[in-house]
Amino acid sequence: MGLADDIKERLDIVDVVSSYVPSLRRAGRNFAAPCPFHNERTPSFYVFPDRQSWRCFGACATGGDLLSFVMRMEKLDFAEALRLLAQRAGVSLSQAKRDDPQRDILYRINDAACALFQETLRSQQGIAARAYLQGRGIDAEASRRFQLGLSPGQGLALTQHLMALGFTQEQVITAGVATRGEDLPSRDMFLSRLMIPIHDSQGNLAGFGGRSLDNTEPKYLNSPRTPAFDKGAILYLFHKAKTAIREQGEGVIVEGYMDAIAAHLHGYQNVVASMGTSLTQQQVALLKSTAKRFVMALDADAAGQQATFRSLRDSWHALGGRSDVTLRVLVLPFGKDPDELIRSSPEAWRKAIEEANPILDYLLSMVSQLWDLSTGQGKELAWAELKPVVFEQGNVFDQDSYLRKVADILGTSIERLQAEGGVPVPRRNIPSTPRAQDSAKGNIFPTHDPLEEHFLAMLLRWPELREPVQELDPNCLTAWEDRKILTDWLRRSTMEELTEMLEVELRPRAAYLLSLSIPPMDLHQREQAVMDCFHRLEERRLRNLKQDEALLLAHAAREEGQPRTLEELSAHAIDTNQRLKRLFHTRSEQRRPGR
Repeated sequence: MGLADDIKERLDIVDVVSSYVPSLRRAGRNFAAPCPFHNERTPSFYVFPDRQSWRCFGACATGGDLLSFVMRMEKLDFAEALRLLAQRAGVSLSQAKRDDPQRDILYRINDAACALFQETLRSQQGIAARAYLQGRGIDAEASRRFQLGLSPGQGLALTQHLMALGFTQEQVITAGVATRGEDLPSRDMFLSRLMIPIHDSQGNLAGFGGRSLDNTEPKYLNSPRTPAFDKGAILYLFHKAKTAIREQGEGVIVEGYMDAIAAHLHGYQNVVASMGTSLTQQQVALLKSTAKRFVMALDADAAGQQATFRSLRDSWHALGGRSDVTLRVLVLPFGKDPDELIRSSPEAWRKAIEEANPILDYLLSMVSQLWDLSTGQGKELAWAELKPVVFEQGNVFDQDSYLRKVADILGTSIERLQAEGGVPVPRRNIPSTPRAQDSAKGNIFPTHDPLEEHFLAMLLRWPELREPVQELDPNCLTAWEDRKILTDWLRRSTMEELTEMLEVELRPRAAYLLSLSIPPMDLHQREQAVMDCFHRLEERRLRNLKQDEALLLAHAAREEGQPRTLEELSAHAIDTNQRLKRLFHTRSEQRRPGR
C-alpha cells in the first residue's frame, strides 16, 4: 500500500472536509454544503463517503479525493498536502513501521524523566536554576508551561529512578537519557543541567536539550539520535507553533530554545527554533506544510561569518528556492539576541520582523566582508557561493535582477557570470533509484493502474504528443500522484523543465513510468495509441460522474422544497450524457477505415 493510500485508509473524507466546512450536512447516503471554493446559496458541493471523493456541481465543476481537497483548500502542492495529512493521520513519512512499540517505550521514558527533572527544579537543588530562569524572565508558571526542569547532579540518579519504574537499563540507554562507555558502567547523560524538553510535530516528547549552569562544556548538550529523536527532523516548539504559523501564513525561525520560549511568552506564537543549525529537508517539510513565508532571525555577532552565510544558503536550498516560498533574514542590533530584544521591547521585535530583508539581498550585503573582491580569485569564490541561490529564484525576472546586482558587485558582466558556470546544467533525465520500479511501488505511490501507467509512459517518452492532449482533464487519472505528474508535464515543454518542477517525492514515480516498455510505433501510431488511452480514461471518468449524479438526483427527488437543486443536478446529468455521446462519436470516427 502506498503512503497516499495509507493516509486515505486512516482518514475519512467526511471528517476532514467537515473540519474545513462546518455546514456539511447529510444528504441521503452522501453529504452536501455550500461550496467552500465559490460563493453560492444553494448547496452544490457534495462528499461521497462510499467512494471517498468530493465534487462541486456548481461554478467550480470539479472534484477529486481527500488530497485534492486539502491541496485546494490550503493552497498547497501535492507533497505539502501529503505531509499535512500524514501528520493528521499519524503516518510516518519515513520507512518506519506504522506502529513501533520501541518508540512508545522511549516516549514513556522521556515523559518519566521529564517529570523527575521538573520535580528536581522545584526542590532545594533547583535554587540556582530557578534564579537563572527568573533572570531570563521565566517564572514558575512559564516553567510549568514549557515543562522546564533540572537534571540531578548524581551520576546514576535518573537511571536508578527509571529502572525503579520498571524500565531496563538498555531501554534507558536507548532513549538517550543515559550513556555507557566501553569499559564503564552507565551514567546519566545530563548532570546538573537546565533541561528543555523537545517534542516532535505530533507533541511526543522525543528528546531533551540540556543547558550548562556552571560553565561546563558544552554549553548545550542535546539528546543523541535515537529511534524517537532526530535533531534534524524536529523544530523546537513546532508542535505549539504550527497552528499560529498556518493562520498567519508566516513562520519565524530563531536559533535558541530560550529565544523561542521568550517569543511565545510575549504572544508571538508563530516562532520555532532550529536549535542552532541550518534548516534540513525534514524541518523544511514541517514548515512548508503550514506556510510559504519565513523569517530567519540571526544574532548580530553571527553576521559576517562564512558559516552563517553557508547556513543561510543551505536553508534556502532546503526550502526549494521556489518563487512561491519567500525567506527573509532578520539581523538583530549588535549585542542583542532574540530573547533579549523580545523581553526588552516586544514591539521592536515585531517591527524587526516586518523589516527583514530577502535572503539574497542579505547575502549580497555580506559578500565584501567574506571575500577579497579586488582579486579574481576572491570574485570567483564569491560567485561560486552565490550562484546556487541566484538560480534558485523561481521567477526568471528575479534571476535577471539579481544577476545584474551580482555583476555590479563583482565588477563584471552577466554574460561572464553565465560563462563561468552560472547557468545550471539541465539534467537529461529524471533521477532514478537503482531499482526505479521497486521505488515507485514503495511508500508514496498509487495503486497499480495499467491503463494510466501506459498512457503516462507514452506522454513522457514522446513529448511531441503534447499538442493532441493539451485540453486533457487531469481528473481522468484516478491517482493524485499521476495527476500531478501529468499537470506538470502539460505546463512544461521539455523533460528537463519537468525535472526541475517535479517534487522530489514524485521523481522516482516519473522514472518508473519512463522505464516501462512500449512497443515501437511510428508517429501516427503513437498519436492513435495516446488518444485511445485518453478516450478510455475519459469514458471511465464520465461514467463515474454519472453514478454520482444518479445518486444525488434520486435523493433530491425525495426531498421537498429543493426544486432548484433538482433542476441543477438534472442539467449536470444531461451535460454528462451529452459529453459521453460526443466521446463515443469521436472514437467511432477515429476508428473508421482510412482515418
